[in-house]
Amino acid sequence: MLLPVLTIIIFLITLALATSFIFFFVETPLARRKMMTRLTAFQETSVHNDDVSDVLRKELLSEIPFFNRILATMPGIGGLRLFLDQAAIKINVGNFLLICAAIGSFGLVAVLILDLPFYVCFAAALLMGAIPFLVTAIMRQKRFDKFEEQFPEAMDLLGRAVRAGHAFTTGFELIGKELPDPVGEEFRIAFQQQSLGLPLKEALGNLAIRMPLPDVRIFVSSLQIQRESGGNLGEILDTMSTIVRERFKLRRQVRIYTAEGRLSMYMLTAIPFVALIGLQILQPQYIAPLFTDPRGHMALAVAAILQVIGYIVLSRIIKIKI
Repeated sequence: MLLPVLTIIIFLITLALATSFIFFFVETPLARRKMMTRLTAFQETSVHNDDVSDVLRKELLSEIPFFNRILATMPGIGGLRLFLDQAAIKINVGNFLLICAAIGSFGLVAVLILDLPFYVCFAAALLMGAIPFLVTAIMRQKRFDKFEEQFPEAMDLLGRAVRAGHAFTTGFELIGKELPDPVGEEFRIAFQQQSLGLPLKEALGNLAIRMPLPDVRIFVSSLQIQRESGGNLGEILDTMSTIVRERFKLRRQVRIYTAEGRLSMYMLTAIPFVALIGLQILQPQYIAPLFTDPRGHMALAVAAILQVIGYIVLSRIIKIKI
């Protein structure tokens, strides 16, 4: 009785492996080659070959067709793709989620080896899986800060281009060519979208979505008002550039004044972890009940919650809106 069951199981596993091999190594490359052939034929008749290929490539959520169809039906995927674009991470959503799942699984296995409770393993897996999101958020914020620093120069260049007699959209192209990323990249994307037939109003709206900064929103609103009601565009851009520079200077001064508070926040956040690691190295028997006794688990959970609350409160105190 056991032999037929084993035979059926081996047959099904072999069939599944053969089907997967055919799908991933035969069918998928063939479909990809067909798609690339069609795109190549389309690009040969297009004026903006690189722009079209970029737009089409960004719509692909995963290189695996089945996974791509699943992601297309999931809510929040559009926001995640925008999140990755804002951080300038050249990876599709499917690969990013697979990386998060792999890191989370590694953390889960590592904690399971320590024979800790299930909820601790689950929390460790979530924290490890959230590391790519944290890294992406840091890269995104740094890119926003760099864009904000370069933005006045972009407005100055656009104002000079308008006063020299160039078309308004040509100024976007000049910014994309002359200025470094990220401001050059974002204005280049806006120019490409407008060149592909998107109305200028929507291209500017997309710029404000990709860069959700107050200065960009004011810039887009001012341009739209000027195009509808008229006015001296060069003077408007010069005034906005001066205001943005003054705001940026004031923001730097505020960071200097709040440096002590930020250092206190970092120190108070790091002290419990440093103390825990030090006790674990110097006196492991003293710190062992926190990991073995249920009351210790409860104390760790309460400490983690209070730590998060304290970090949020301190960050709110030193955050000053300008």
